[in-house]
Amino acid sequence: MSLATRVRRPISNAELVRRWEETRALMKKMDLDLVFTQGNNMHLGGYVRWFTDVPAEYNFHMTVLFPKQGEMTLIRSSASRIPEWGLRGVEDVCYAPISPSLCYTADSEADFAISYIKKMNPKRVGYIGPALINTGFMLRVRAAFPKVELVNITDEFDMIKAMKSPEEMELVREAARTHDSAFSALPAIIKPGMYEYQIRAEVIKLLMDLGSEEHLVFMGTNEPGKPCGMCTFQYANRRMNEGDYGTILIEVSGPGGEYCESARNFCFGEPYPALQKAWDFAAQAQQFTADMLVPGRPACEIVDKYNKLVSEKGYSQEGRLYGHSQGYDLIERPAFMASRPEGNETMMIKAGMNISLHPYFIDSEQTVYINDNYYVTEKGAEKIHKTPPEIILL
Repeated sequence: MSLATRVRRPISNAELVRRWEETRALMKKMDLDLVFTQGNNMHLGGYVRWFTDVPAEYNFHMTVLFPKQGEMTLIRSSASRIPEWGLRGVEDVCYAPISPSLCYTADSEADFAISYIKKMNPKRVGYIGPALINTGFMLRVRAAFPKVELVNITDEFDMIKAMKSPEEMELVREAARTHDSAFSALPAIIKPGMYEYQIRAEVIKLLMDLGSEEHLVFMGTNEPGKPCGMCTFQYANRRMNEGDYGTILIEVSGPGGEYCESARNFCFGEPYPALQKAWDFAAQAQQFTADMLVPGRPACEIVDKYNKLVSEKGYSQEGRLYGHSQGYDLIERPAFMASRPEGNETMMIKAGMNISLHPYFIDSEQTVYINDNYYVTEKGAEKIHKTPPEIILL
């Protein structure tokens, strides 16, 4: 077997080399001998795939040890081995029966890393993603090297990762095409009498056939005049009836693992007036914020202006994520959240980012959700999804 026959869309060697060179330039700037990071899933574990084009999966931790010179070393569960032909830029893979549900196996992960770091004899070691590195691993590594300076370089590295190369953007656009195809097929999929879990299953099957690698679909339905929300699979047992409406959010990566996300409302027949009114304003609000996606603007400024706009019209303000960048992670920085006394996103918007914007209104009469991705250029934002900003009629 080979990379070409087994991987639907491998990243090119040239793209991997670009990433490694960007990392080493940062390491030189920050005087680092070694960098490490960790992930444990494809949805929100993209650091490891960015380095290796190999995803962390099934909640098993995968650790990347990236030296100033030479090739990487990986630490991975022996339950999920990497084929030899799938390794690029990797000198060694350390395997052990590691599982996050077995707390003591964190020692196995850490011991591999400690042995490696001792051989390097570093003075300064950088780490990326403190929210992703497991506590057992980090505590043991810190205790083993009291004289080594451990430096959190996440802010600096996240900016590198947020800037998409032309190859990465082509994969992002292909992911968006799978979303658009799924939405165009909704009228042929959703029929009265179907349960929500059946609709979800049909949409996921289509997305898989179109080449998506991970399949997150959230939806909710209800009768006119009531909120439908958006449910995870556990709560998807409602049966749709003639005249009902709903929301569906598709968050999938395309071939190659780069994420987009999109959402639309749908209904049997014409939307009831309150739903159509809320939808029309949500689409306007999304465009209002898309027009503000210009290099140099703080993300929280956009959310604050959005919240002022929607509150004046009587709709719910956004207290969660209004938007965010995307790539190998479903949610990447910069994150668009309202200003908070605890601190705000420090990363500015720059040309080359892939940004998702998603107005969400919910009240006693309806739920409205519109979501699309935008590519930031020097002159403003280009919408990536092609699905019209309209309620889908079934």
